[in-house]
Amino acid sequence: MGWHFHHHHHHLEEKSTERRMPTREIFARLLRYLIPYKKWIATVICAVIVTSATGIASPYILGREIISRYILRGDLYGLQTIILIFIGIQVANWAANTIRMYGLGKMGQSLLLKMRADLFSHLQDLSFSFFDRSDSGDVISRVTNDTDAIGEAFTSGLVQVASDVLSLFMIVIVMFSINVQLSLASMAVVPLIVAVAVIFNSKFRAAYRMQRTRISKVTSKLQESISGIREIQSFTREKDVMKDFKNANLENFQANLQATKVWGSFFPTIQIIQALGSGIVILYGGWLAFNGMLGPIEDAVGTLITFVMYVGMFFGPIFDLTNFYNTVQSALAAAERIFEILDIKPEIKDSEDAVEIPPIKGEIEFRNVTFGYKPEHPVLHNISFRIKPKETVALVGPTGAGKSTIIKLLCRFYDPQSGQIMIDGYDLKKVKMKSLRKQMGIVLQETFLFSGTIMDNIRYGKIDATDEEIISAAKLVGAHEFIEKLPEGYNTKIGERGAGLSVGQKQLISFARALLRNPAILILDEATSSIDPYTDLLIRKAMRVLLKDRTSIIIAHRLSTVRDADRILVIEDGRIVEEGNHKELMMKEGLYKHLYEMQFKEPETEAASLSAISGER
Repeated sequence: MGWHFHHHHHHLEEKSTERRMPTREIFARLLRYLIPYKKWIATVICAVIVTSATGIASPYILGREIISRYILRGDLYGLQTIILIFIGIQVANWAANTIRMYGLGKMGQSLLLKMRADLFSHLQDLSFSFFDRSDSGDVISRVTNDTDAIGEAFTSGLVQVASDVLSLFMIVIVMFSINVQLSLASMAVVPLIVAVAVIFNSKFRAAYRMQRTRISKVTSKLQESISGIREIQSFTREKDVMKDFKNANLENFQANLQATKVWGSFFPTIQIIQALGSGIVILYGGWLAFNGMLGPIEDAVGTLITFVMYVGMFFGPIFDLTNFYNTVQSALAAAERIFEILDIKPEIKDSEDAVEIPPIKGEIEFRNVTFGYKPEHPVLHNISFRIKPKETVALVGPTGAGKSTIIKLLCRFYDPQSGQIMIDGYDLKKVKMKSLRKQMGIVLQETFLFSGTIMDNIRYGKIDATDEEIISAAKLVGAHEFIEKLPEGYNTKIGERGAGLSVGQKQLISFARALLRNPAILILDEATSSIDPYTDLLIRKAMRVLLKDRTSIIIAHRLSTVRDADRILVIEDGRIVEEGNHKELMMKEGLYKHLYEMQFKEPETEAASLSAISGER
């Protein structure tokens, strides 16, 4: 009967349809993704024509040929032949439809594959500043939901509409070629069909929009409760969380129920209109038949059956056409959101004349560096210092003084607004970033471990490392012992962020990862969290191994670190206020001594870790 309702609209993100990018430009950019599939496009167009033509031929053959010419006239021999033709047409329809669906699916999925790959690789190139101001949920939604919206509009929207327009056009031509008056009478229900389609489409959209917002609320509540399960249980907030989730779940249930109600009333409405259309055709057609205007009675019966079937075929295409505008609007809005990300240029990128930095000796110099994440609010003010190769320098200062910022600039995650940063005499802006970062090792306060095995996580420091090199690095930092005790040793799988390992164990793994890289410059942001004395001892030993024979900059939170450092830079409000080693600075009785007494104070004999105040990231 020509039914092909897709309730595809429920996936589409109903974003604001106010677009800043011209529609023509969005279409042109989307078409570029389809250029490699010219042959498939031609195949799908042919398949659409065959599907429409065979679909329209079926009612004609059934009514005008099989029933009126052969059955009612008792021609059994002719009937056998026409039945074979009828089956042949159905097979052709099936084959063309299969090709159409496969071709569409292949092109749609290829489009999504390429688009998601482009987005992902572009995100890898974007600067930290983009991620600082972006909501990660929104970015993820663009890579997943918005690309889906385009895929759906392409597969179920564009080609379906072409097929619908063709079908309607053919139906009208065939009907008018049989009988003009009966065709006009059949058209009487078309305005009614259009009205119902428009009304239901807006109801569907409202219901699906509600469904989407409600399910995303359920998802976010679920995600929150999984991520925060430790806090929830430790503060015994299970009941409150369950109540929140129950409410979100109930709202989602109500939204789904509303959508079901709309669907539930939709089909009976269609059936009533079809019955009305069929009634008009049979009543008026019967009157024409009695007056002999449809030819002999056998022809009249066949014509009426054909027309009743054609009236039933109106609804599907008209419904699709009324929905097409919204599908396209949603897809264009989604495409714009995708191209918006693809058009963001990385703020930090290699200059045209950037060179590969040769093996680094490890001399670092900051010359009059001023920087602010927002240029109008500087975090560092005209900072200058020089670090000799293989020197260990500790950065000390209150929270928010700018210690982490110095490290971020050194890794060239950001560029300073003024001043220069030099490594071995090379200006960082003039060297290729990859050649620089390959020779640096970074250990952050909060160790990020990827889901996978411990072996994979250590190998992250040097992708081509052998298992032996990994085990040797783990032994050197003292991680081998606890890894061996795990159920599957180095092949133990750990959850995202390293769930299942203690803070100290995660740190040791990140040390092994850094050591495996064997960097010329090591950057270490010490963890502030308290750890047991035994692990603390392990970490202190591991640090000595890690810092040996390389230039090291450490954001220090521990007594042992500041004592062992060759030099300490004391930073306050983005300026270096004191400089020297531990003994020299203690004699000065300045900010360092004050910080030391507040932050690093502990019995000299104890190996207990320092619970530092400076919880800076």
